[in-house]
Amino acid sequence: MGILGFGKARKLEDLKIADLRKERVVQEVEQDKLLTAVRRAQEDYDRRRDFASEPGVNDAEKSVAAYRMSQAAKRKGRAETDLQRVLTRMSVLDSTIEIIHMKNDLQKRGVWKRINDLDESALEDQLDAAAVNMKESDNKLETIVNMFDRDPADVAFNRGADFDRAMKDIEQAAREKLS
Repeated sequence: MGILGFGKARKLEDLKIADLRKERVVQEVEQDKLLTAVRRAQEDYDRRRDFASEPGVNDAEKSVAAYRMSQAAKRKGRAETDLQRVLTRMSVLDSTIEIIHMKNDLQKRGVWKRINDLDESALEDQLDAAAVNMKESDNKLETIVNMFDRDPADVAFNRGADFDRAMKDIEQAAREKLS
């Protein structure tokens, strides 16, 4: 399928900045749609709660409202999950564009070749990790060099306890949403 879902792209140098930017715009549009979906689901939930809590509303109407409220909460949860996926993709696209822009500096440090020698899966894992690290760093070049100058297994190992806790929270939340 190609790295980051870009067809035949197998190496970072196969990606075109114009294509990455175009995909970034697609993700921004998707983000806007999902934010609207979250807002509408919350408004639906609130409106039904307000109706059902009025005096004189019978039990059948309350049951219907509660059912529809639960459906609205599910719609909101799905939209929020999808929104998080879109935001993550946007961060990865941004960091990938940044890395490509730094190609000359990375070549001078001998890291560019190492980046392009990674297989697709390892490269995508490194790009995901780089997106997080680049957000937290002021010196993006050093961050990129440090990320790609190490073995990918070391990167996964060094994510730390906070990363593990966050993944457990995500898995727990996902299990709760399925219930």
